[in-house]
Amino acid sequence: MCWEELSDKHTCSDNAFKEIRLHKDKPPQEFSCRLLHREKEYLVLYYHVHSPVMIKHIAIEKGSSTIAHYWTNRKYVLWKFKDADQRILGYLFHVCNKTEIGKNVVSYEDLELDLWFDPDGKATILDQDEVNDCCTRGLIDPHERALIDEQKNHILTNFKNIIQSIWIEDQ
Repeated sequence: MCWEELSDKHTCSDNAFKEIRLHKDKPPQEFSCRLLHREKEYLVLYYHVHSPVMIKHIAIEKGSSTIAHYWTNRKYVLWKFKDADQRILGYLFHVCNKTEIGKNVVSYEDLELDLWFDPDGKATILDQDEVNDCCTRGLIDPHERALIDEQKNHILTNFKNIIQSIWIEDQ
């Protein structure tokens, strides 16, 4: 997927933030975004979609937005997608590790597995093949594989509670 298209490259204020996503099998990616909310171990960032993108079979149109939630004490990142009319398109969870929040930067290690939830809460597991490939190639060790499976089960079981607990940008 092409996340560069989601970045708000024209942000230049005290709210300017950078996301750095580290990968197991490709170079790091950097994205520009805008700070919406910050707590000690929790961060909420905004991305504007400048060009249409596909997340597997899910179309995210130009003019949509993404509100991203990062925690230093959780093993996932949550992205809430809205269309140009602010209707929820769905939620995407990245299973991750080593999330660090700095003054104007957040970084994390992407552990490949993603989970998509449509607005009705129906789950689709994405990128399981990438996880399996990274395991086969030794890029994901048995401890990380157990973490991925544990987080997948946690998210699937607790999706509604997680969504209800996030900071809401309309506040």
